[in-house]
Amino acid sequence: MKKIISILTLLIFTLSYSEEKSAVTDVVSSVVSGVVSTGKNVLKGVKEGIDTGRQDGKSLDEALIIYDKENFEKNIVPFVLSVTKDKLEYRVTVGLKNKTDRMIRLTNLNEKKSLQLLDTEGFAVFAISSFDDINIPKQSSVKSTFIFPVDGKPAMIKIYESEIKIDEKAVKE
Repeated sequence: MKKIISILTLLIFTLSYSEEKSAVTDVVSSVVSGVVSTGKNVLKGVKEGIDTGRQDGKSLDEALIIYDKENFEKNIVPFVLSVTKDKLEYRVTVGLKNKTDRMIRLTNLNEKKSLQLLDTEGFAVFAISSFDDINIPKQSSVKSTFIFPVDGKPAMIKIYESEIKIDEKAVKE
């Protein structure tokens, strides 16, 4: 009889402990989830604030700062000059013509949504290396080369979601 009471007592304590442990786990999970969510929102707010500040404020060289599709398409004429392939990568050289009477600075090209290469089947790859801002003098053009992993046959490059078709004649393998 004493053994049965001891076993029942041990069982009750074990169940009580696991319920407590579950409650602690739930509370900790909730707190950590809230902290992570808040942290992500803070970082997103900081990034958006920086972008807006760069766009709205005057730069030292009075450049027009571009980091989105609308301003890119309004102020830049993009065109693919060449695509070269080696075993591991495509090098896509793009001409960027500034249509304005101001210096233009293209920013945030390191973001996945800002620079993509799509193949003929619509699959996207992202640039291999990071890129600095691109400065384009007023009423001028510059060449920029972007490097992507080889995957499929390149059909289009997207800069700030603006689609730039790649002519088959531009692809040199």
